[in-house]
Amino acid sequence: MGLFGTYIRAEGGAHRRFKTEPIRACILSSLLLASVSISYVSSDTTEPAIQSDRTASSTTRTLIGDVTQDDDGSGLPHMGCKGLLDDKIPPQKKLVGADYYAKNVVLMDAGGYSPAEAKGKTSAVCKDGKAAGYPCNNVNLLSMLDLNELNVSLLEPDGGKATDEASDIWGWTDEKSKREFAIIGLQFGTAFVEITNPYKPVYLGALLTSGDPDRDSLDFNESTWWRDIKTYKNYALVVSEYSNHGMQIFDLTTLLTATPATRFKQTARYNKFGDAHNVFVNEDTAYAYAVGSDTCDGGLHFVDLKDPAKPKNRGCYSQDGYTHDVQCVIYAGPDQDFVGRELCFASNEDTITIVDVSDKQEPTQLSRSTYNHGYTHQGWLTEDHAYFIFDDEMDEFTKNVPTQTYVLDVRNISTPVLVGAHTGRTGAVDHNLYVVGDLVYQANYQAGFNVLQMQDLSTATFVEGGYFEVFPDGSGNNFNGAWSNY
Repeated sequence: MGLFGTYIRAEGGAHRRFKTEPIRACILSSLLLASVSISYVSSDTTEPAIQSDRTASSTTRTLIGDVTQDDDGSGLPHMGCKGLLDDKIPPQKKLVGADYYAKNVVLMDAGGYSPAEAKGKTSAVCKDGKAAGYPCNNVNLLSMLDLNELNVSLLEPDGGKATDEASDIWGWTDEKSKREFAIIGLQFGTAFVEITNPYKPVYLGALLTSGDPDRDSLDFNESTWWRDIKTYKNYALVVSEYSNHGMQIFDLTTLLTATPATRFKQTARYNKFGDAHNVFVNEDTAYAYAVGSDTCDGGLHFVDLKDPAKPKNRGCYSQDGYTHDVQCVIYAGPDQDFVGRELCFASNEDTITIVDVSDKQEPTQLSRSTYNHGYTHQGWLTEDHAYFIFDDEMDEFTKNVPTQTYVLDVRNISTPVLVGAHTGRTGAVDHNLYVVGDLVYQANYQAGFNVLQMQDLSTATFVEGGYFEVFPDGSGNNFNGAWSNY
């Protein structure tokens, strides 16, 4: 659980979208839109799922959110979040824009940054290792919104205070107009930002949390501000660890005619669980999977989305207990015994557990892989479904090792093999990662946004293609910085 949002767009306007395109988060202190330019490294051992000119530069745009904040973590089932709560650090101020430039004019001029010459008020080109005040490599900053800006529509009518906590980030593109939107989880609701013009993001407003909206009654000993969002068709699905939250459903087409700073109303609410840590949507099967909820022993809670505004409960998988995160796919990998089956790859605190959920009445555990773990947190399949790349949220912290990115060979679903781990450039804790083609987009807390390119997955070999540090004061094994990316 952490936060950092990365929204991927191909330069030139074409949207590179996949059926199970990802994003996650935990506490967000700002939202960034960045461009990522990776020069590909030739490899004879791994063919990319997306064909490209191997000598050319591939450029995408990315939304980034960063973590701060604190609190007592009593009662949390996930140790990484407890560590994050113990890191009591105030929100980071913007290190870009006119105000920042005015205070650092000599330094900024020396580095070649001038807001007057930038394409947007908070944009900056990565030059000589810096984008304005942010350390970087091959990643340009296009725009940024902080939590004060994201919380505007959630403030009480008689005045209120924006909180320092945020959570997940996801995205949605309207198929007809091709307008693009970022969706950000906050402590008291969910914010929506139009990013069709990445240099001029438009804050459209926010959806107030369900559950008890009385802020004065919130118990901060509970992880009430964790919120996770996914989309299905034109709907956003929002879960939270806020008591009695359920799953909010919001019709995203409302954004197409919204005026800035609107307080939106939910379209519907699913109430077959109260709180949940996360939710995943398999668009191919029209099912949502809530995990870490107060049902199903914290395992997979099945939700039928065939009518998204009227979702239905279709059962549970609870055999392996608490699931922290999950990816479910129609399997199309090399193991012919399971091709065409719906399989879920669950990060279950100390294992990667693979479950066949094709029959919702009789889900079947296919394998359960463990390792010398700290806290098995989250992962993503390669596009050929041959490998599962995952992170452990506690190993860097408890073992004092550099960032470890693990690779599980799942070419044989019944007997997966851990082939190794890639050692990163810093000692930062890794949080959420997602795979697009042969690139792995990582949110690594204090080290920020990191991009790895696959070289030889059979030996867990990657090269670093770029990075953008959202927490410039350090890249240690604390729980401040980037939580997720889309």
